[in-house]
Amino acid sequence: MRRAKLALLLIFTMVLAGCLGPDTAEWGSGGVEVDFSVEETTITTSLGASKSTYESLSPIGCDVGEEVTPAKNASTKIKFTGFLSASVLYDSHDPINGARNMDTAVTAAVAIQAMPIGDARNVKDGEGARIDIKEWNIPLMPETRAGSVDLDEIDSDTDSDWYVLGLIPTTENVNDGFLALTEWHKPITIHGYLISPTTVNGSAFTIDGKAQTTGYYRSSGSIAHTLTDNCNLEVGTNNRQSVYVLVDKIEIDDRVISASGNHDDEWKYGDVPLIGRAGFITFFLFVGVGGAVGMFLLSQMIVRQGARETMKTLLGEEGLQKIKQVASDLRNQRKSGSITPTERKRQQDKEDKAAQRQRAPPKKASKKDDSGIAGFDLDSALSGDSSDGPTDFGGGPSSVVATQESIKLEKELTRSDAGNSGGFAPQESWSPPPAKRERSPVSNVVSSEAPPKRKEHFSSVRSAPPARKAAAKAPVKRRAAKKRKAASQPEPEPEYEAKPEQFEEEDDFSDFSL
Repeated sequence: MRRAKLALLLIFTMVLAGCLGPDTAEWGSGGVEVDFSVEETTITTSLGASKSTYESLSPIGCDVGEEVTPAKNASTKIKFTGFLSASVLYDSHDPINGARNMDTAVTAAVAIQAMPIGDARNVKDGEGARIDIKEWNIPLMPETRAGSVDLDEIDSDTDSDWYVLGLIPTTENVNDGFLALTEWHKPITIHGYLISPTTVNGSAFTIDGKAQTTGYYRSSGSIAHTLTDNCNLEVGTNNRQSVYVLVDKIEIDDRVISASGNHDDEWKYGDVPLIGRAGFITFFLFVGVGGAVGMFLLSQMIVRQGARETMKTLLGEEGLQKIKQVASDLRNQRKSGSITPTERKRQQDKEDKAAQRQRAPPKKASKKDDSGIAGFDLDSALSGDSSDGPTDFGGGPSSVVATQESIKLEKELTRSDAGNSGGFAPQESWSPPPAKRERSPVSNVVSSEAPPKRKEHFSSVRSAPPARKAAAKAPVKRRAAKKRKAASQPEPEPEYEAKPEQFEEEDDFSDFSL
């Protein structure tokens, strides 16, 4: 299940190709906004500590005439051609790190080794200049470490020429297209305009009352900016040009980032050469996902075929036919509404469990309740308590095992009561029969000998009358009546003085074993 979710996540990630990547500065009031025209340009930026607006700026383009020179109000753009070696994107600027004034309007900075575009395309992978960036807080002043080229050490003795450009977008599409600059080691050509240090009316461009010179167009002196015949900015004798550029167009690796975004070869983030993003997603879905599903189905078929061959080897052809017949019968039974014995047993178990839950637990029987059949009370037998009156077997506090002697004694008492019910003749005393067994060597309540064979089940013993004692040690003399009452008046039964039962260790009444 987890693998399936991961596969779906990867598929949706491919659908979002071009939507994920590094952030660029926001276009508009919350970031940077440029109102560009060849005659006059206004820049508003909120990327610094506070919002700043630079008005009446004069773009410097390429004036193609008898001579190719930089000039104001020129419609042709200046080119910066070479091999892209390093870049950085800005979504904000911190003045503490050194960025100030026009730096806050820069949304990207690049380091380009200046060369003709043909030479840049012939640079093989791995042979281009490698720059190790340490910090790049100030767009025109990157801090680099040891690499194939150290930008901090470039001077007139350096063998290569370099552009270090602070890029300011002229449109929103160009600002978004700066994401292409994250693909290093590519041939690149940037089309744009320099910024004049003087405003449209010819006065000096100042910020906080100070004239701006660093990074702006220079028209005179030994470091004056000049152009080649194809409007490329010449690097000069110092082998490095660091300027601000109002970017109107970028060509990178045969793709174009235009101001309008309507170029035939327009670059889009996440685009794939030749087949494009839509082609790549389609290819991934049909070839990648479809191939994975196909291989899964094929593997399942191979496994099932192997299992079938193994069963055929073990069971034979006849066994396979019987299994198929059983499976067919089961399917037919399900279709007809029948259920299998396993399912029937499962349903019966569920019904039994439901009935047990609904059934109330049995109540504990009270000691005072009279029952037709007395049960065995193990707790009472172990407690050893005695009562004055006779008790049922297993139903009272002291339960004993019915033996032959006790049954015989009970019968004799019954006959004696029946014979003496009509008169007052004195009854003969009864004494228990003499012990016939040898005394047990261990004085214990339970006899060491096996009890005699029982003739009746313990549950069949009837309840003794409440006024009768199981045994009496000595009879009690009965008082003779001085006067006889009328014959019609029934005479009461003689009363006997009850004494606690005493049993010898050898008597059968001491056997409490089951």
